[in-house]
Amino acid sequence: MTDWSTRRVLLSFDVEEFDLPLEYGQDISLPDQIRISSEGLLRVLDLLDRLDIRATCFTTLLFAQSRPDLMERIMRKHEIASHGLHDAVPDRDNLLRSRIEIEALTGAEIYGFRSPRFSPVNQTDLLEAGYTYSSSENPIWLPGRYMNLGKPRLPYRRGDLLNLPVSASPVIRYPLFWLSFKHTPLWFFKIISSWSLKNDGYLNIFFHPWEFADIGAWRVPALVKYPNGEKMLSKLGTYLHWLKKKGHFVTCREFTGTFDSCI
Repeated sequence: MTDWSTRRVLLSFDVEEFDLPLEYGQDISLPDQIRISSEGLLRVLDLLDRLDIRATCFTTLLFAQSRPDLMERIMRKHEIASHGLHDAVPDRDNLLRSRIEIEALTGAEIYGFRSPRFSPVNQTDLLEAGYTYSSSENPIWLPGRYMNLGKPRLPYRRGDLLNLPVSASPVIRYPLFWLSFKHTPLWFFKIISSWSLKNDGYLNIFFHPWEFADIGAWRVPALVKYPNGEKMLSKLGTYLHWLKKKGHFVTCREFTGTFDSCI
C-alpha cells in the first residue's frame, strides 16, 4: 500500500476520428468524423484547463493532420503520443511512420504508443520504431472484443519497452476505463478507483473525445452512445475533481521516467 502523496494518476485520451458508425453499417464522412471528435476534444481541453490537470493524448496521424490547431493547443500543456496512422489495426511500417510524421507535424518528441482498439502489437517492432513505452493492453475480459485476464495487470518491462496496462482493480479486475465509467454509478467507480490507487500506487484511465460530443443521432449501440456530450463531461468533471485529492496527475511519459526508481 502506498502513501497518497506518491500515488499517480495517468489520464489519457485516444484522439481519433469518430469512425464508430462505420463499424455498425452507417456511413459517416471523414469531415464529420473529425468535426465530432474535435467538438468533444475542445470540451475536454477546456475542462482540463479549469481543473489544472495534465493528460496524455494518443493521437492518430490523420486527426493531427486534420486539426493542427488542436495539436498546438495540446502541446502547450499535455503530452502527445501516437495512436497510429488512423483508427485501424497497425502494421510494422506505420508504427515508425506515425511517430516520425506526428513529430514533424507538431514539433513534439513522441515516446509512447497505444494500439487502436488494443489490437496486438509486436514489442520488438515498437522498440525498432523508437518508442519507449506502450499503453496497448487492457487486462480484462471484454465480451466480443478480447479476453486478457491472463495478461499482467501492473506495469512491466519487456526489454527496454515499458508496458502500461490500462487499470483494472486488484483481485476481481473490475475495469477502469471509458465504457465502465459510463455505466457504473459514480460512487462505486470512486470506490474501485480508490482501492486500485491504494493497492497499486497508480491509476491509468482513458477516454475518447467523441464521448463528450453530441452523438445521439448516430446509429451506434446505446451501451457505447450514452451518456454523451455535456452529461458525460459533467460526470468526468466531478470524478476528476475528486481524483485530484487522491493522487497527482502526471503524463505517461513522466510516469515512465520515474518508474524504475519507484519499484
